[in-house]
Amino acid sequence: MIDQTDYVDEVLKEKIKNLLDEDNKTKKWSEGLWIKSLILFPIIIFIVGLFIVNRPEKLTDILLVSLYPLALISIGLIILFGMRANFK
Repeated sequence: MIDQTDYVDEVLKEKIKNLLDEDNKTKKWSEGLWIKSLILFPIIIFIVGLFIVNRPEKLTDILLVSLYPLALISIGLIILFGMRANFK
């Protein structure tokens, strides 16, 4: 019978070997610029729409407008965690 610690050590050694064998090239900052712009574009549109087009006058207005996207993100995370729990 194989000792549990020996088995764990062998698994760790295999994982370390696989990581060291892989080609670890660092990406330039300009690689993946399209994906980065897709992430930043909605944020920029939201900020422009909030502060330039629809200028809030009170702090409560800013908080209420910011609460809507935060609520949508929270609902999305709850759904994601619920779906992950169902798959296990």
